[in-house]
Amino acid sequence: MPISLAASRVLIVDDNEFNRKSLALMIRRAGLTQIEVAENGVEGLRKVESFRPDLVLLDVSMPVMDGLEMCRRLRERLTHEELPILFQTALDSDEEQVRCFEAGGSDFISKPIKPGECVARVRHQLEKRKLFTDLANFRGRVERELKHAKAMQLSLLPEPKELEAVAERYELVLDAHFETSSELGGDFWNVYPLDSHRVAFLLVDFAGHGITAAINTFRLHTLIDRFPMQHVPPSEWLAGLNRALKEVLPVGQFATAFFGILDLHTDTLTYASAGAPNPVVGIAGELRLLDSAGLVLGASRRAIYADRSLRLPRGSCLFLYSDALIECSGPDNEPIGQDGVPGLLRGAMAANRARPLGPLLERFYARTSLPLRDDLTAVWIARRA
Repeated sequence: MPISLAASRVLIVDDNEFNRKSLALMIRRAGLTQIEVAENGVEGLRKVESFRPDLVLLDVSMPVMDGLEMCRRLRERLTHEELPILFQTALDSDEEQVRCFEAGGSDFISKPIKPGECVARVRHQLEKRKLFTDLANFRGRVERELKHAKAMQLSLLPEPKELEAVAERYELVLDAHFETSSELGGDFWNVYPLDSHRVAFLLVDFAGHGITAAINTFRLHTLIDRFPMQHVPPSEWLAGLNRALKEVLPVGQFATAFFGILDLHTDTLTYASAGAPNPVVGIAGELRLLDSAGLVLGASRRAIYADRSLRLPRGSCLFLYSDALIECSGPDNEPIGQDGVPGLLRGAMAANRARPLGPLLERFYARTSLPLRDDLTAVWIARRA
């Protein structure tokens, strides 16, 4: 489909009146009616600012200021870096062509001007400019929409003040890190106060990343409120969430999940898992991986999940994370792997026992190439001694 150039503006800069009129006539025959003229480079620079052309048809040899100097001055301005400048010159030599291109010209036409060639080159430059402009506008719109979508996704996560309030209420230390591998991601986590002595933690990682995975996090967020957590064990709650997700997730999409409830009265963590990376628990200075086996969410409506319980007394800790932590690596390092997480955490705790998440991430990034190939979520939960 031909590109319409009816709205395009052309500025002709030439000291010869006959040439100006001839060029304007050629261009009008091509359907371009918005045409301005200037007699030299100085006037041409003023007309560029007032007329805002989409293309400049520029003579090389002119008094006051020649076309080469005018072109160089235009290219010095960021707003005119991409403005098509079509030189017209009587010298058809390699040296002359080099001078035109070195000054910043987009193309040139040799005199005497051939009407067919002139129209073809003008149309080519204008069509190319319009395509680039349309592409830039589309890219800008997409970037704005992605920025807005990212802000919406971040709003699903607990805010720092909210974490501080939960940590104070339940005498915990809570630190979290959330990072997407592209503009949007498929990780989701949150903390849910259930009553005066119980608090729940949820971490979900949808397969893939980007827009599709992010849409699934919004689907998840709308479903969570349909399943109250207060009066059901984690396994039953996770099964209900799985059935709901199975109804809305496209075929082939799924998520891993960890859902746990910490009871401060009994010092017990009860959790259910849907194939999430093995969490790390630390009790009395010993770090070990927890069993997190379970069918991923969205794979089967009939999936059954098991409750697992362990004591999590004061002074103990729990570390949750998505699989980017164990799968991403750098050119000189292998992935950390599941079995390497306790050691990574142990080294971070040696640097900062109270809040090891920062040192842990420093060690991770020191051995991992950026940008990450997958979304990363890491949550540090510790009971105050």
